[in-house]
Amino acid sequence: MHPKLKRCFSCGQYANILFLVFAFFASVYYWSIERHNLELVPLEIAAYTVETGGFIFMLFSILNFHKIVRHRYIMKTAMMIYLITEVVIMILDFNADKFDFFQSSSMALNIGHSIFSGAILFTYLSLEPKNTSLEWAIIISEIIILAGMFGVVFHLHVYATLFANSIAYVVFFSIMRFLLSQERIMIDCHGDRARVAKYRSDFFDDQV
Repeated sequence: MHPKLKRCFSCGQYANILFLVFAFFASVYYWSIERHNLELVPLEIAAYTVETGGFIFMLFSILNFHKIVRHRYIMKTAMMIYLITEVVIMILDFNADKFDFFQSSSMALNIGHSIFSGAILFTYLSLEPKNTSLEWAIIISEIIILAGMFGVVFHLHVYATLFANSIAYVVFFSIMRFLLSQERIMIDCHGDRARVAKYRSDFFDDQV
């Protein structure tokens, strides 16, 4: 196993922990506006600062996957698309007053965000196909993501699905770190020594 492989999952875990904090800050911010018509600017600044930190950790995770893990081009591309999409959503939300078409409480946006996040998570199956532990890690995380779609029933902001997605990915990356520590998943990486089987015939030995 590559000595730096765990870094891929650690950075992903830290990124989503920061996204959890961001989702909490953002929820409190919007709650203060809706209930008390009060904009907590320092909280808004803190929220987007934390989210930016999450994006930085996510980028580190993606770059490490590209540098360390062999192949898995679909997964790596999907991860980059996910990062770009989340950044775009953040920019649109930050400038919501300038974009009339963007509604963070939109049912379509919340459902689409959950389905999109779930689809990205499925690409991690390529890390080691037919590994039961990996499959269960993804199933558990997918259930959490889909549960986040219930936020549309209450017309919550997209942060409701972001909160669920972040929990799901924290759980997933935590399980992956555990599986790696227990060597219950084997991911081929750049620099790994190839396993070469040497065969020797004993036919001529019998002729002596």
